[in-house]
Amino acid sequence: MSGIAARLTKLSVLAGLLLAVTASSGAAAGSRQGRILGVVPHSGQPAAAPHALSRAIRTAGPTTLTFDASYQNVINQYFTDVAHDSGGNQNVYSVATQYSDGSGAIQYLSTVGGAYVDHNPLPANGCDDGFDTYCLTDQQLQHEIQTVLTTQGWHGGLDHIFFLMTPNGVGSCVSAIGQCSTDTFCAYHNDFTANSERVIYANEPYEGPYPGCADPTTQGFPNDTDGDTTINTISHEHNEAITDPFGNGWIAGDGNENGDLCAYIYGNPLGGSPGSTAWNQVINNHKYSLQEEYSNGNSGCIQRPGGAVSPPNVNEQLSYGFGPVMHTNTTYAIYWLPTARNSSPPVVTGNAIVNQALTTTAGSWAGGTAPFSYQWQRCSSTGTGCADIAGAIAPTYTLTTADGGHVVRSTVRATNVNGVSPPASSASAAAVIDVPALTKAPHISGRAKVGKKLSASRGSWTYLPTGYASQWLRCNSQGGSCSSISHATHSTYKLTRRDAGHRLRLRITATNAAGSLAAISPATARVKR
Repeated sequence: MSGIAARLTKLSVLAGLLLAVTASSGAAAGSRQGRILGVVPHSGQPAAAPHALSRAIRTAGPTTLTFDASYQNVINQYFTDVAHDSGGNQNVYSVATQYSDGSGAIQYLSTVGGAYVDHNPLPANGCDDGFDTYCLTDQQLQHEIQTVLTTQGWHGGLDHIFFLMTPNGVGSCVSAIGQCSTDTFCAYHNDFTANSERVIYANEPYEGPYPGCADPTTQGFPNDTDGDTTINTISHEHNEAITDPFGNGWIAGDGNENGDLCAYIYGNPLGGSPGSTAWNQVINNHKYSLQEEYSNGNSGCIQRPGGAVSPPNVNEQLSYGFGPVMHTNTTYAIYWLPTARNSSPPVVTGNAIVNQALTTTAGSWAGGTAPFSYQWQRCSSTGTGCADIAGAIAPTYTLTTADGGHVVRSTVRATNVNGVSPPASSASAAAVIDVPALTKAPHISGRAKVGKKLSASRGSWTYLPTGYASQWLRCNSQGGSCSSISHATHSTYKLTRRDAGHRLRLRITATNAAGSLAAISPATARVKR
């Protein structure tokens, strides 16, 4: 099936399939999601079972998550051009001025709010579109949009619309169970509420390289094939969001919106060759090939007010559902070019002991695995307040005295075509052990008199000694020139006649895995007979 008959079938199925879809909550804290609207279907194909069409039209997936070199430039130019020609009646945006809500008619007044390239890694797959390595649900796309809004300080509202462009290799589905960019839609618009703001957005997956999202017999590509394919779906979703932002504006009884009724209908070109260089719009002196938009006043599809009328996909009128329209609009372009995502953290092996070496793995990564860069960090004893260790940028690091008592961890970044990922940190480990250090000296107590018993404390030590050795020392009358007393290796010592006139000390040797350190107590008084 092809041509208008196929589009009718597709649109009819989509109206029943997607307008009833609601996704689960959780796109953003406190979010509410609207129903999927304004689906741009695949052209020239009836609706298929999930993944059937994708396997028919796609044979291999890209390995890098990128855009064509001209893709961003031509889309940004398009938004700027649409804004520049605001107020005119020479393109499809002026068709919408015939529609209104309770507060007045739509104006052709578009401004550009900004464009942003986001390098956040992709989350784990939320769906399977039967083709792409990476697949995101509508809920995950909403989360990305809200993340960018927070980062950029952008806000939602009835007069703002956000277009999310995902790269080649990333598919999307309405939910985890199907209705995907490979078999059901080329784009759609939707809304959600987060932070008490209504956010209107359009999902614009990268469909340029594949059949199904352009009509090769009537559409033209005067700028860039991939970019022009997306621009046509942007025009579709933009005009639908203007006239029906929440599904209760201007919409037909079966769920079709103004763009749906004219999907893949381009009318006569102004120049160029259909399927190649044709264009039917000149916006700010730049050429575009855009589908026509439905006019209730003409009961058909038109390129501009006063232009020739083309028969719509379905003979019906748009009805007003008593909801709001976008009287003016500000457009925002979000290009998601993700860096690699860490799927399992680095693992550090080795003993956390001064002068011994630690080694880290790179961990596991999705969306780009090499090259890796390493940075060791020194943290507090509880694993917080981590800071880079100067020069420690190899997979192996030898611990120094400066690391004693600190937690040392590795961080790893992966690089792909979009840049360097955020760091992935190894799990916290035990604090590094150094040779024991004395914090309070050993102390001898008891009466220094022959026949009496002396007792000693071993003092206080850092780095958790695992063992202590005691050795009593007999010194001269001034407490110097000390020598070990044979077999006097306990914490107590009974003074003998040989000790008379001497002073005694105790040597404590503390030991742990890093080594040993000895400390000597202050001397006793001279031993009396």
